[in-house]
Amino acid sequence: MTSLPARRAAFTLIEMLVVMVVIAILASIVLSVAGLVQNKAARARAEAEIKALSGGCDAYKADHGSFPQDTTTDALDPRTTGTPTSYEEASLFLYKQLSGDLDANGRNDTAASTPEPKSYISDFFKPNILSVKSSSGVGTAGYVRFLKDPWGNTYGYSTKGAAAEQKFRAAVLANPAATREKDQGYNPTFDVWSTGGKSTPPSPGVAGDVTSVWLKNW
Repeated sequence: MTSLPARRAAFTLIEMLVVMVVIAILASIVLSVAGLVQNKAARARAEAEIKALSGGCDAYKADHGSFPQDTTTDALDPRTTGTPTSYEEASLFLYKQLSGDLDANGRNDTAASTPEPKSYISDFFKPNILSVKSSSGVGTAGYVRFLKDPWGNTYGYSTKGAAAEQKFRAAVLANPAATREKDQGYNPTFDVWSTGGKSTPPSPGVAGDVTSVWLKNW
């Protein structure tokens, strides 16, 4: 009497589908957790960089009697401007003043025949915080474009509040009853911030304040 051949164990189609679904669920969980961890790390880095930039502004004031300020930073208002691409000129100005790299060539030429001012944040302006022109290199004037946050967006810098305060104090000298302009920036000194990965403000009519996800010094 001949014996029947033994059946080989094998996965059924349903079992394979179940395994694939389980793998897909586990992969989605891992990816979501990894995204949360990366975002948390980016926010921690942005907070540290904003603190360093604020400290640099304080050191600058100790030498110059005022914080870095020009017409560009006076015009930028974080209360009304939530698009990082509109921060680039003010961000570049802040970089120049705190780094001493006035021609934005990517280095502080303190030993040049016409030396540039000192840097107010030693060893801070590394490649990961500088947005640069890919078509040129270090040593080329205008090489640095702006200060970028961990998400690759522009750090914002504004002295809108300071300009309003200065205007008020000047007005008081002429008219003691003069009043302050309201809602001009957030601080009467300077505002520095990251949009926390957001590249555009909410659409008109959308509920929620975009600044709730920002990292900022106010």
